[in-house]
Amino acid sequence: MQKIDGRALANSILSSVKTHCAASSTRPGLAIVLVGDDPASVTYVRLKEEAAAQVGIHAEVHRFPATVDEATVVQKIQALNANAAISGMIVQLPLPNQLNADTVVSAIDPAKDADGFHKTNLERYKQNVPGALAPGLCEGVLALAQVPGVPLDGKKAVVLANGPIFAEPMAMLLTRAGLDVTLLYPPFRDFAQATKDADLIVIALGKAGFLKAEHTKPDVIIVDVGFNRVDGKVVGDVDAASMANQPGWLTPVPGGVGPVTVAMLLERTLRLAEN
Repeated sequence: MQKIDGRALANSILSSVKTHCAASSTRPGLAIVLVGDDPASVTYVRLKEEAAAQVGIHAEVHRFPATVDEATVVQKIQALNANAAISGMIVQLPLPNQLNADTVVSAIDPAKDADGFHKTNLERYKQNVPGALAPGLCEGVLALAQVPGVPLDGKKAVVLANGPIFAEPMAMLLTRAGLDVTLLYPPFRDFAQATKDADLIVIALGKAGFLKAEHTKPDVIIVDVGFNRVDGKVVGDVDAASMANQPGWLTPVPGGVGPVTVAMLLERTLRLAEN
């Protein structure tokens, strides 16, 4: 399979953001709330800080110990809501068990929701409210799926995901791009009947090597949103080795969705600042 280069796409997005930031009279500001010291979360946050500095976006990280209470985190988010220097905000997930992710994320002002997964903004997008945006992750997936010379309009897509928070806006974005979309959630029954007929597969399960060549047809485009650690290595939800000799396109893990998601976060922070 041919590799879809997420780093190249991310660099293109970041270059555009940098140009716009340089020409703007207002410097966008991104606040990141980080609770605990989960190694993956710490790494993600560092990458976001570095990318923000690269393009000229002010980024600040508000760190809390893993034992923090919910009221303290919500109080900080409310203070950031009132801070005019902050145009976008995210809470780095996952959160420790004593914190309710829905409650914490919902404390963000929807107008400063840099990820796009705030309930209010998801509902606005589902209802096709003018100006409502899909989550940045979903927009990044669609951008990766747009292989040069391979039109998506009228094609069949399958989204394999653990739940509707990501899957529903992803499906809506693909539908609005002209695809015929099927959503599949576990526990799966004969999922290959759908995936073998798909021209585009988006998978976000957190199950290493779940999707194999035998589950797909030739010339399929696969966007692997999975992130798993196996024997000290980061791998996706696709068994890339089984796909090696099959014609088609696949986002690698790492180097596919991850860099593009960071770039889309900063692109969205710029858009929030401009609005």
